[in-house]
This record gives sequence, structure tokens and C-alpha cells, in this order.
Amino acid sequence: MIKQGLRYIHGFVQIQFHGKETERFLNLCAAGDLTLWKIQKGTDAQTACMSVADFRKIRPAARKTKTKVRIVKRYGLPFFFWRSRKRKAFFLGMVLFLLLIYLLSLRIWNIHVEGNTIYSTRTILACLEENNVYHGIAKRKVDCPEIAALLRKQFPRLIWVSARIEGTRLLVEVKENREDVLLEQEAAQEKEPCDIVAHRDGRVISIVTRSGAPRVSAGQTFKKGDILVSGTLEIKNDAQEVTGYEYVTADADIWAFLSYSYYDEFSRQYTQRIYTGEDSRGFFFNAFSYRFDFGLRPDGDVRYDQITDTRTVCLTENFVLPFSYGTTQICPYEIRKKTYTKEEAIQKANRRLYTFLKNLTQKGVEIYRKDVKIDTSANMCVMKGKILVKEMMRETSPVEKREVTKERTSDT
Repeated sequence: MIKQGLRYIHGFVQIQFHGKETERFLNLCAAGDLTLWKIQKGTDAQTACMSVADFRKIRPAARKTKTKVRIVKRYGLPFFFWRSRKRKAFFLGMVLFLLLIYLLSLRIWNIHVEGNTIYSTRTILACLEENNVYHGIAKRKVDCPEIAALLRKQFPRLIWVSARIEGTRLLVEVKENREDVLLEQEAAQEKEPCDIVAHRDGRVISIVTRSGAPRVSAGQTFKKGDILVSGTLEIKNDAQEVTGYEYVTADADIWAFLSYSYYDEFSRQYTQRIYTGEDSRGFFFNAFSYRFDFGLRPDGDVRYDQITDTRTVCLTENFVLPFSYGTTQICPYEIRKKTYTKEEAIQKANRRLYTFLKNLTQKGVEIYRKDVKIDTSANMCVMKGKILVKEMMRETSPVEKREVTKERTSDT
């Protein structure tokens, strides 16, 4: 394939030759390093292909063997340019095209980011754009060490940054500190002394205190807002008098039974969309802030859903042009009023209750017992009852700082 391409660039000819000593002619060509290919025998003559440079050296061999040689066809760029020598517009266009390619090669058309997981590519590109590093920037304006220093400064979790230019691409490689050391340090700095408080009424199942002073024990009931574990520790002297306070972050595993009131209702009358099946499709094209639709003419009085599939035009990996195109599907429908039967209403009520319980379990709550009743009337379906759950108490509240009161006593 490469050899054929080179032959086309340099040009080659197809020759026809005949005589009494054609075999000797071919041997002399081979001895003189003249390459012939696609040699074919005909009834009166033979044909072959050879390069233009070798054709100019063929005359001595043809004379010695009295072989007549003539050119049948010419192939390659040199002959193409010769045939097109009078087409000035063509050559001018080619020169302009090559000039355009050269000018485009002087700019960055793709900014590729590798190694990032914590910070998204879009975030890093936005930071670069704010600092005048964008798609289409001239290569001479790109300072790779400055880009690396900028990203390390803007994104503290980047521990290594490399930037280099490869052709028309700016390659940015990063390595991130994936350990949560920084986050843990920040969280530790942000921790303030607090109490663990009850966010609703309940009864303690078990309690294991790691930090703070427990105010409740297993089996004890509490009210909403009660302090379960205090972050205020009393400092006492030998006489058991309070001389001061130490404030800590209360930390404990407190499991408790809590009761949730459940109430939900919905109407048994509802509306349903009935699709007619007379869907229509169209094509659209967006250019900057303008939109052009083709083939879609929905009636103004018809209700319909619209499904749009949009595709953006990207010049490179992350260089998005202000153009997009896609298809739009119009699905007309009619609205019909319906009524749930009693069985359908109960099924829907159970589904809504299941969704409510699922949301609770996703928060780490264990469902212990539920007592919910479903009542249906002609127009409504009502659900109400109690749900007993097993839940860990995690809500905190800042501690109230106290002052030590000194009692003065007088000798009598």
C-alpha cells in the first residue's frame, strides 16, 4: 500500500512493447535495475508499468534488442498537475488549503485531561478558560509550566500536574490525592462541642457512649428535644464541687424505638393519557441561538408528548461547536377520566406505603411494626396509622456554655 502511494506521488507510466527479443529486453532492464511490474502478454505486444525515472533510462535496452516501446497511459501527481496547469483556480485553492492547514496547526484544538476522578474534566477546562487557556489558542501563548502551577493552586487535591503540547493537542495529566486525609482534617477542624438530642419521642433500646455524659439509659423513655448524651463534662474538686466545665463532641450509638404517624390520601378519580399512535417525526438544526425545524407541524389543539434526541457537534474531544442537530418525535394523546376500583385503590395505597417505608429504610431505619388502615369511600382513599421503627439517634445540637457560680459563705 505504501509502495503504491509512493509510485503515485512520483508518477508512473504503462508501456507497450513488442519485438523479436522481448525476453532479452526484459533481462537487460533487470540488469540495469529498471523495475517493471504488471507485465502482461498480449497477442501482438506486451504491457508493463514502470516509474517515470526508469522509463527515461530504457532507451539503450530498447535499441540493443530492437524493441519498440510506447507509452499507453500516464498515472500519478506529476501528470495530474500537468493536465491541470491551466486551471488557475484549482491551484490557488490548493495553495490556500495548504496555507489554512498550516495556520490551523499553529493553534491548540484539543485540550485533553487524564488522571482526574475527583475533579471533573469540565471543571478543569472551565478553570483553564477563566485563565485564558481555551480551544483555538495560539501555541506560542501556551505556557505549560504556568498551567501546571495554576492547576495545583486552584485544586488542592492535585498532587502532581503535567502539561505538554502534542501537535495541536494540549495534554494535561494529573494525579489526585485519593485518600481522605484532607477531608478528615477539615472535618476534625469543623467539629464543635455538641449534644446528642432526640428528634422525636421514643424509648431507648441500647446505648454505648464513646464521648460525653449519658443522660438516659436502656429502657428509659424520652421526649423530642431531650438531651440523650451531653457534650458538657463537669470538672469537680476533691469536695465534689464543680470547679469548671469541659466541652466535647458527644459521640454514642443510641438505638431507640420511635413512632411515626402515617397519613396519606388520594382521589379515586384520575386522568389517563391514551396515545393515538399517530406519531410524527421531524428533524431540527440549532445554530447559535437559532433553531430550524423541518417536517414537524403539530396542530395547535392537539395534546402531545415530545421526545427529542439532540446531538452536539464537536470539532475535537472537548471542543464543542455552537451547533447541534437531532430528531423530534411527536406523540399525540387524548385525556380520559377514569376511577380506581376498590381493589386498584388498595393496591395503589399499598404501593405508596411501600415507597414510604423504603425511604425510611434507606436512612438506616429498621421497621419494627406497622399498624396502618386503609379506608375507601366513593371519591377518596385514606391511609392512616402508626409505624414503630428501630432507629439510631444521630441528631446533634451545640452545647450551651455554662459559667461556674461561686457561692460566698460568711463565718458566723
